[in-house]
Amino acid sequence: KSGFKTINVGKGSNGPLLELAAIKEIAEPLQPKVVLWMYYINDLRDLTREMKSPFLIQYLNEENFKQNLISRQDEIDSVLINYLGEKWEKWDREKKINHWSIRILKLTNIRTRINLQPIPKVIFKDIMKKAKQIVQGWEGKIYFIYLPSYNEILTNEEDINREFVLYTTAEMGIPIIDIYSEVFAANTDPMSFFPFRHEGHY
Repeated sequence: KSGFKTINVGKGSNGPLLELAAIKEIAEPLQPKVVLWMYYINDLRDLTREMKSPFLIQYLNEENFKQNLISRQDEIDSVLINYLGEKWEKWDREKKINHWSIRILKLTNIRTRINLQPIPKVIFKDIMKKAKQIVQGWEGKIYFIYLPSYNEILTNEEDINREFVLYTTAEMGIPIIDIYSEVFAANTDPMSFFPFRHEGHY
């Protein structure tokens, strides 16, 4: 409506490695003038999971690795329809209960909150460096957008990885749009950006 030609390839649970894949698969063929890289506090945890995939890591380690997904939409649709059909039949209540019981036994949420899970900071830096290199290859510009969490706004305390993420990105010369500073800190009622003033998406 504003007259900008835009494409959004965001998806729930995407971490930095999948975002790099999106740049290679979608952005590189289209060569947009501007790429907006959104960062949220769980992205480094997502990266920990993504690194366990030998397939995904190829996007970082292999210069020319690409699946040409942008030209294979019919094939992708067919695969997804079959995959989701099979998953839907198996995805019953018992499986959900097992999933959450495993998380409780592993103390996943507690480990995350007190930062016991190892954060792949070196890999994050490599990914951002690669992303910038690819975008600059078609003379585009990449911007890093920091999205603060509900807890950061509620407690007025920085996320444990905020300084590292912003410093690493700035060190590589990637322009930063800090939504915490630009929007939340500048507003007299920052909690109003959250649904019913509770945790969730802005």
